[in-house]
Amino acid sequence: MLELVVGTMVGTWASFLVSLLTKQVEVWPFVIVMMLAISRVRIKMREGKIFWVTIAGWGIFLIKLFSQMMMVRPDGIWAGGSNVWGDWAGHVGYIANWLYGSNFPPQNPWYAGVRLSYPFLFDFTSAILAKMGLSIPWSMQLPGIIFGLAIVILLFKLAERITGKAVVGVIAVAIFMLSGGLGFVYLKDGAKEATHYYEKNIQWVNFVISEMVPQRGILVGISAALVVFGLWWDGYERGDSKKFLASGLIAGLVPFFHAHTFMVLTAVSGFLFVIRPKRMWWYFFLPAGIMALPQFAYFFSQVNGYTPGFMRWQLGWTAHVQNDNWVWFWIKNIGAMFFLIPLAWLTAWKKNKKLFWIYLPFLLIFVASNLWVFQPWENDNSKLLRFWYLASSILVGWWLIRIPRILAVVCLVAVTLAGAIDAGSWLNFEKNKLQMWSRPDMELAEWVKGNTAKDAVFLTTDAHNHWVVDLAGRKIVMGFKGWLWSWGINYNEREQDVNKMWNSGQIERGYNISYVIIGPGMKDNFGGKYPLLLDRFGQKIFEVRGQR
Repeated sequence: MLELVVGTMVGTWASFLVSLLTKQVEVWPFVIVMMLAISRVRIKMREGKIFWVTIAGWGIFLIKLFSQMMMVRPDGIWAGGSNVWGDWAGHVGYIANWLYGSNFPPQNPWYAGVRLSYPFLFDFTSAILAKMGLSIPWSMQLPGIIFGLAIVILLFKLAERITGKAVVGVIAVAIFMLSGGLGFVYLKDGAKEATHYYEKNIQWVNFVISEMVPQRGILVGISAALVVFGLWWDGYERGDSKKFLASGLIAGLVPFFHAHTFMVLTAVSGFLFVIRPKRMWWYFFLPAGIMALPQFAYFFSQVNGYTPGFMRWQLGWTAHVQNDNWVWFWIKNIGAMFFLIPLAWLTAWKKNKKLFWIYLPFLLIFVASNLWVFQPWENDNSKLLRFWYLASSILVGWWLIRIPRILAVVCLVAVTLAGAIDAGSWLNFEKNKLQMWSRPDMELAEWVKGNTAKDAVFLTTDAHNHWVVDLAGRKIVMGFKGWLWSWGINYNEREQDVNKMWNSGQIERGYNISYVIIGPGMKDNFGGKYPLLLDRFGQKIFEVRGQR
């Protein structure tokens, strides 16, 4: 999987850089890189039965899961889960704007005129696949299957490499993928999910339904991190500086895919260097730092300027939501793991010193994430905490094989029950489906694509899934405020201008607005003042280009 992970990252970067020059999605650099990467793939049939059974089981689950996350039906396009309905609207908007709006260099399609300061490259991977002929749903679903399986394989092999036991790989994958806590006890009280119940402050949402499927970029981030961790392990064991150099080059590709992953790699490598300084680490630090620096410089204006308090001191992560005691908050959120992690770590001190020290930087990430919020939305700290839990899954997996088998099975069931309930529930499309766009939305989008300029800016409502962004690939003045805030954008002045325009029916200059869309039930203050181009399905489109 190393070749596919790295090939996808390098190929996407290559196509993106060429596309910046040509102002359209270019496919050929990606194809060339992927052909080279695939030519280097070697399937090792000597892997044990336990490996192939694990891969087959998770592979079937991932195929079933991702293949129904966005379904096109006669009446419109449907999402296979609430988190997909929420998050994929944003990802589809990026993809559509590259494909249909020639959005180069990338502006934020939900906040026209401001550059897209968001780790967007995995969405560009999907834009490439869509340009090659896949539908947009499958351009997102297919990479999800591949990189979901990459996480399973790479985590299994890393756990096996560190502990020398393949069964630890099986356990580690189960613990990580089926993360959860004690939330299942609230199902009888009306909780819809076993790992997410706001009323009782169950916030450690299962990895599959909270991040792996809806957030997308973390798929590449964790896959790349697992590759890097494996190279560090091999390089350290063999004294091979080339492994560290390779890990540095791979890490340097990461920030535009998933910035939080690079933060973790920086923290873990820095700690390991401090406790065991070796010159080999510089082969990682230098290329990773040189490659990452311009990417973080690109993000810096948003982090530093748009919203005061982008990062802030906050004790206890989200324990404050229901005024929970920190200890109780984590007991109910991770359940038995709260007790198994310290037991396993103390055992490692006596039985496996190397594992003890390897785990320590991840424990510090857990501590830091309970003291500091690293972005406006506190829940996004889970993107860092996932790496602590990943390391914990290996540590606890190693400990479980050392205790009586019956007790180990009981512990594993306790740890994974809530996550298994939630991850399994997402296989039921009919139960979870939510409509993202109707058939009229799709027809309106086709009209816009055929009758407006690719770079046209629209004044619309702030719906998170507005069809003109997601299906027509056009930019809007101001979209969903929840996203804008979470990205650190201070939108107060623009919001006032937008409200003024809706109330007065007059266009404010400076936003380069070409069209206004009046949706169903909205008051029309633009009629009679501007040419009406389309009145269909309860929606009106006015041309306002002369007033920009």
